[in-house]
Amino acid sequence: MEILVAQRRQLEQELKQTESALSELETLETDALVYKSIGAILVKANKEKVQEELGDRKETLEMRVKSIVKQEERIKIDFEDKQKVLQAAIQQGQLGGMGGGFPGPM
Repeated sequence: MEILVAQRRQLEQELKQTESALSELETLETDALVYKSIGAILVKANKEKVQEELGDRKETLEMRVKSIVKQEERIKIDFEDKQKVLQAAIQQGQLGGMGGGFPGPM
């Protein structure tokens, strides 16, 4: 569950950055000079092509976030179900006098 939460947070952060970049691109003129990052360098790029790539990336990130959220929900439900079963077993052990505790002196 912790791993999924960390992944979701990372994807949400990347999604926010992508949305921010798209927002900035929309404010630029059509013929504005645009650069994109490729590894550790920046290269000149076509504004429309960069917008298209970022739009595709945004869609992919949104789908991945939704998928992780669904996985989180399934795991949470499974955890709660197992917790209820465990609580019931503990209650039965206490009510039934069937021990479950430590044995007495020998």
